[in-house]
Amino acid sequence: MDDEVDNQRLGIQSVEIAAEILRGLASAGHAIPLKEVAKRCGYPAGKVHRYLVSLTREGLVDQDPSSGYYGIGRGAVAIGLSGLWASSPVREAAKTLAQLRDTTGETCFGSIWTDVGPIVSLLEESDRPVYMNVRVGAVLPLQSSASGRLFSAYLPEKVVAQAASLQEKIVGDSGRFSSEEERRADIISTIRLGYATVSGLVVPGVTAVAAPVFDYRGKIVLAIGILGRQEELPLTEETPQIKALLEASRSTSARLGYQVNSM
Repeated sequence: MDDEVDNQRLGIQSVEIAAEILRGLASAGHAIPLKEVAKRCGYPAGKVHRYLVSLTREGLVDQDPSSGYYGIGRGAVAIGLSGLWASSPVREAAKTLAQLRDTTGETCFGSIWTDVGPIVSLLEESDRPVYMNVRVGAVLPLQSSASGRLFSAYLPEKVVAQAASLQEKIVGDSGRFSSEEERRADIISTIRLGYATVSGLVVPGVTAVAAPVFDYRGKIVLAIGILGRQEELPLTEETPQIKALLEASRSTSARLGYQVNSM
C-alpha cells in the first residue's frame, strides 16, 4: 500500500513538472534553448531535458532541428485550442461574479461590448441591493459608466467613436468629459490602474468600479465590476473590494488563456 501511494505521488509530481515546463515554453512565445527553459521552470537543466525528450515524443513539444531550441508542439496547441473553443467569457465571468459578490458583499456585474457600447450581461445582486436602473440588457453610457470608460481605454478609438455616435440616439450625451484632455487623462489613468471608476454619474450616491477580462489574444472581451453606495465603496486601490475585483479579473482572464505578456 505504501509503495502504491508513493507511486501515485510520483506520478502526480511528474505531471506537475511537465505542466510547469509547458507553461514556461508557452510564456516565452517562441522557441528557446534548454538553459532558458530550465531557468523559467526553476529546475536543473538535466531534469528538464529528460522531460523535454518525453514531451517531444508525445508531440507536446517541438525541437528545432537546426538550433536545438524547444517550443510548444502541435499536440499542446491542439489541446489549448480545444479549451479555448469550449470556453466562454460570459460563462467564466458568471462563475467569478457570484464569488466576488460573496467576497465583497456588494452587487457585481458583467458587461460585454456591442455596436452601441457596453451592455449589461450579468448581474449578481447582494443582500443589500443599491437602488439603480441598471439591469441585464441595459446599455451603459460610454463616458459616465465604469464599463464605458474601461472599454474606451482598451478598444481602438475608431471603434469607440462609432459606438458613441450610435449612443447619441439611445442614452444621450450625459456625463461627457468637459474636454478632450480630460478624456485622454482618464484613459491613461484607467490603463495605469487596471480599472475604471465613476461615482454618482449614472445613479446619485452609487459608485461603480470595472476591471477588464482579456482573452488569449490579450483583447478585452468583458468588463466585470462592483456597484455600491459611495460611503461603503471608496474609490482607492487599497480597498479590499477593489483588490478582490482585480484578482477576479486576473483569474477570469487566465481561464480564457490570457498571459501577462500577450498584449
